[in-house]
Amino acid sequence: MAGHTPGPWSVAYHDGNDQAVVSGQHTEIATCWHHCVVELETQMQANARLISAAPDMLEALEAAVADLEQTLRWRGEGWECSEDKLLGKARAAIAKARGAA
Repeated sequence: MAGHTPGPWSVAYHDGNDQAVVSGQHTEIATCWHHCVVELETQMQANARLISAAPDMLEALEAAVADLEQTLRWRGEGWECSEDKLLGKARAAIAKARGAA
């Protein structure tokens, strides 16, 4: 179980107050608020795009971790390298996304 609304998510529309709304197939995920300031409007749109990419990023990160784990197993037990640190950070990000952190 994903623990979140299944993707894909997209910036589906702007509501009546011109907020950017991130939606899944059958539900609204998040609303990024309108601020009436050009710089903040740009950030609102960027935030909405980032939120909408979350399921895709989680899927890509999980695939990268699986590949990295396989590579590290192939190299042998006790291998210490920068990939180990990356793997730890990736696992922590996945756990956070899954609500386990």
